[in-house]
Amino acid sequence: MSISSFIVFECKNSPSACNLLNSIRTLCTKVNMFFDSDDEKYDIEGELKYTRIYISDKPFKEDYVRTISFSVHDEPYDFQIVTFDWDNMKNEYFKAIVSDDFDGNEDLLFQFLFALLHEYSDAKVWMEEDWFYTFPDLERIKDSYNNSWCYIDPINI
Repeated sequence: MSISSFIVFECKNSPSACNLLNSIRTLCTKVNMFFDSDDEKYDIEGELKYTRIYISDKPFKEDYVRTISFSVHDEPYDFQIVTFDWDNMKNEYFKAIVSDDFDGNEDLLFQFLFALLHEYSDAKVWMEEDWFYTFPDLERIKDSYNNSWCYIDPINI
């Protein structure tokens, strides 16, 4: 099953790509994950607008299967604004971090997202299946971890 995840913030409230990159680098060290980044794109003022990051719980040279890659965007960025039916206020959300397929690495994704949302509690995780996870949802999941957590509506966990 190919599925991606999106870390979203309300528009105009997302951290800069540079701040996200630095925070992710720090939190990966804190939770014993391996981290790398490449493909950085900057605007004319020299601000980071986009980068690719890679996380793993094993050294990259030893096991590429345990790597999840993400795109990190700086707001505003083309095609990264979304709205959701569940939001009665019709707020716009910015997809600041987008994962590639994580099939088989659900536990690694959970560990990363738990650490990230602990740092950015106003963020939400949007799964392609149209459900969302907040930090309190992830705390609940952590208490009774199920490797299929990301394929289950958090209301049912």
